[in-house]
Amino acid sequence: MISLLQITRPGNILIAIFSLCVGVFISHADFSWQLLLANASAFALAIAFGNIFNDILDLKADRINRPNRPLPAGKISLFTAKISAALCLIFTLACAGIPQSEPLLHLAFFAVLLLILFFYDRNLKHIPLLKNLTVAFLCTTPLLRILFLTNANPFPLYTAAAFAFFLTLSREILKDLQDQDGDLIAGIATFPLIAGEEKAKNLALLLLVFTIFLIPLPVALNWLARSFLFSLCVLIPLAIYIIKAAQKKNYHSAQKWTKLTMLAGLIFLIFNA
Repeated sequence: MISLLQITRPGNILIAIFSLCVGVFISHADFSWQLLLANASAFALAIAFGNIFNDILDLKADRINRPNRPLPAGKISLFTAKISAALCLIFTLACAGIPQSEPLLHLAFFAVLLLILFFYDRNLKHIPLLKNLTVAFLCTTPLLRILFLTNANPFPLYTAAAFAFFLTLSREILKDLQDQDGDLIAGIATFPLIAGEEKAKNLALLLLVFTIFLIPLPVALNWLARSFLFSLCVLIPLAIYIIKAAQKKNYHSAQKWTKLTMLAGLIFLIFNA
């Protein structure tokens, strides 16, 4: 049971649910606890489907890059993984269809999300840079979901989505840098392997710096309170640490701290939207 939970990446699920809750809070949208619970469950199951399906298809590469994951380690069988993925897909749509206002719209949203996850795992992840862009977009979907709620203020959501998109894109490139050896052996084309390690690293760090420099923009546009600028006191030191780690080729640490930087930015949004 623990191995089955691990393959769903519970950390990623918690981040998605946290992003969903942040989106509801900063947008001041109308919502019910039933609606929030239904959407949180649907996102959790959709992400679980995407991660399990991804591990099924990436079994060869994971035996090199991540041999301790449940599937390559033999902790769960391939058959169990396939059944689990199918059940997650079915229950995602079931949760999305829980009676609420405009149920067809909500069902369509999650149906499209599942399709993107499916084609990402099957096709898009084999296209350098496009795979990174797709993952970055997927990470913004809990925030974009809130745009469909009644009376949602879109401007804080635009800020949060842009922040999450660019930092996730940076992190995904750093992850590809971390996985270069295994991807090369498995024959997986990634941006670092196509463009070279130095160019990929520079792009990831440029995206990081660009995101930090964007922070004053929503304040200048009156989308957020001026107090949001205090986030720079935390985010700039984090960015410096990430840059130093990447320069030392400690890509594992760099990508982990990039994720924490994104979470820190979302927390600051809660207090300033």
